[in-house]
Amino acid sequence: PIDTPVDGIFLAGACQGPKDIPYSVSQGCGAAARAATILSKKTWKIEPIIAVVDPTKCRNVKAKCGICATKCPYGAIKAPPGRPAQVVTAMCHGCGTCVAECPADAIAQMHFTDAQIFNQIRAALEDNPEDKILGFLCNWCSYAGADLAGTSRFEYPPTLRPIRVMCSGRVDRDFVLEAFRLGAGMVLVAACRLPYDCHYISGNWRMKERMEILTKMLSKLGLSPDRFKVEYVSAAEGLKFAELIKEMTQKMQEIGRERILEENRRLKPILDRMLSRKIRKI
Repeated sequence: PIDTPVDGIFLAGACQGPKDIPYSVSQGCGAAARAATILSKKTWKIEPIIAVVDPTKCRNVKAKCGICATKCPYGAIKAPPGRPAQVVTAMCHGCGTCVAECPADAIAQMHFTDAQIFNQIRAALEDNPEDKILGFLCNWCSYAGADLAGTSRFEYPPTLRPIRVMCSGRVDRDFVLEAFRLGAGMVLVAACRLPYDCHYISGNWRMKERMEILTKMLSKLGLSPDRFKVEYVSAAEGLKFAELIKEMTQKMQEIGRERILEENRRLKPILDRMLSRKIRKI
């Protein structure tokens, strides 16, 4: 490969490791061609799905924070001391990891805002939520895997309500809590395979760290462990996706509707308090 995570920077030759001269020359030609493609254009187009910082909410102004800058896989966020964080638009790839990591909710991802995703959760769980699996699927792998399951005509129960995100790194802890607050029978977070399949370099690792902490918290709150699941499904694994939904549906039936309703009843006042600030804003 000659591309790097930073647009406009390409690799060729022995900088990647030992290579012979013919292979280095071949890579050099490839890198030159990629660079020429960029230089031949007067403007550089990017996807509109970028992160935007609200400077009035950013904690970096009054206290040293900079969490977003350390979590961004592309180095697209700068957080100088005493100033609000700034997103370098041309470098942002729109994974949304910084949005989920921000403790002050000061960052929004265009077209995948918290309000938009919360409204999708509410719509998906409007009727009989205890009988449904709410799934957060990354665009490049698990959502594509679900699409492959459909086009391949692999059968699975109609219990899943999928919500597409660009990267699993965008899945905020509060999305999962909101799903359970509204009474979801199960919640699934499906991501690209570890360790190196993530389209956004490290988004799946950031999600994994976040969800491991959340899993422990939900267990302490009394949620059945099987009701929350993190799984890794590639775009080529349509059959695995179908089998996963079958397995989760069967497990949900084994837990039983009455137990799910009882757990939801006990959890709701706790989750109402935990999410009160965000719910008021949205």
